[in-house]
Amino acid sequence: VLFIDLVGFTTWCHDQGPDVVVAEIQRLAEAFEVVAQARGLENIKTIGDAFMATANLLRPHDDPVSAAIRCAADMVAIAAAGEPGWRIRGGIHIGPVVGGIVGRTKFTFDLWGDTVNVAARLAGLGDGCALHLSREAFDRLADPRDVRPIGAVTLKGKGAVDVYCHALAAGDADPA
Repeated sequence: VLFIDLVGFTTWCHDQGPDVVVAEIQRLAEAFEVVAQARGLENIKTIGDAFMATANLLRPHDDPVSAAIRCAADMVAIAAAGEPGWRIRGGIHIGPVVGGIVGRTKFTFDLWGDTVNVAARLAGLGDGCALHLSREAFDRLADPRDVRPIGAVTLKGKGAVDVYCHALAAGDADPA
């Protein structure tokens, strides 16, 4: 699960009209969906200023963690290119999820479980332009050279989790 969050979005919203906020979220959501699909990830949903995608859930993927890292790098460039010049932060965690369609009048596909919660908590670490990976995600990397260990971090509802950091900057994405 890849969870992406815009840094400073709530504060920015207070100074904008609704039309500007909706237009910016639409710009980002559309562009994020395109890069997620291009990297072999499935867009799950946009949650306010956050974006959740998965790899290897609905379609098989040989290297889901590296694909999520490349996708996040693409997202950094997209977010930075807009008028606010957004910084993003993200989290990646590997594990089981429960998925389904819920609702009676407005159907929504969603994911639940510890894996989603950990990815979201990891995304909340730092001040932007970094991905935080769990040990489970780190262990799946074919090439961990650009990832540094942070150590054990206490996550709400989870306790101590070994965390690794991959710094991202616009232009880091490779063309693959």
